[in-house]
Amino acid sequence: MVLLKKAVLLLIIFFSLNALAQPFEIRAHTIDIKVDEKGFGKATERFFLDFPGEEEIKKFKEESAQKGVSLESWKAFDERIHTYIGEEKDLDKAQVGFVESEDRFLEINYGLKTPIMYVTGETSRRTEFRLKENFFRAFLVGTLWIIPDNTIIRIELPSQAEIQGKVKPDATVEGNKIIMQGYKSSNLLEIKYRIWKQIAGFDLQKTIQEFLNSEMATFLGVIVFVIVIVAYVKRKSISQKIENYIVEHSELAPKEQ
Repeated sequence: MVLLKKAVLLLIIFFSLNALAQPFEIRAHTIDIKVDEKGFGKATERFFLDFPGEEEIKKFKEESAQKGVSLESWKAFDERIHTYIGEEKDLDKAQVGFVESEDRFLEINYGLKTPIMYVTGETSRRTEFRLKENFFRAFLVGTLWIIPDNTIIRIELPSQAEIQGKVKPDATVEGNKIIMQGYKSSNLLEIKYRIWKQIAGFDLQKTIQEFLNSEMATFLGVIVFVIVIVAYVKRKSISQKIENYIVEHSELAPKEQ
């Protein structure tokens, strides 16, 4: 416990000293993660900024124009501005932008090259997933997962996902959405869910269209065309054979003595 308190104190001192070097404060930090059906995630992080005055805002805009969308440039400018999900090797197309609307915030958008969820079991009807804790290593202090007061983490699972068991640390669950807000401390970081597989339906129109576009349809079409031509050329002979067959098998045909 003493070690944990020292680690938390060092983090507070580090962020405080870094904040003093910059003309703004990070008021809040949000992380939105959207997970697809295969367990891959795309994340959007926002750092909401407070400035002491208009002059500082103006200077920050100039700085923003120079930094552009490069994550490395922003990390060099302020060590608090970095991605909190995964590691650098996991990132895919990370870009930073300064947004000024009702609030002023820096936004980082990025994908993750490897799945954030892994498969724990699969049957013909469903697939079960579980969160990879190592993607949240930035929130690991000692042996505890700690989410600060000013941080909100929102995870959106696929629409057909069913969350299994209790999310740890405690979170608000709304359908397929998980929200962790406010100070959270736990020795477990756990999200488990399952996705039911859809039973494939038979699409007659699609099947016919695929058949018509196939080589087999072309081959059968050629055969039918040849048969039609042959029948047309030999139509008189065929017609005579049909008449003879009818006469021979009708009641009017002569009976054998």
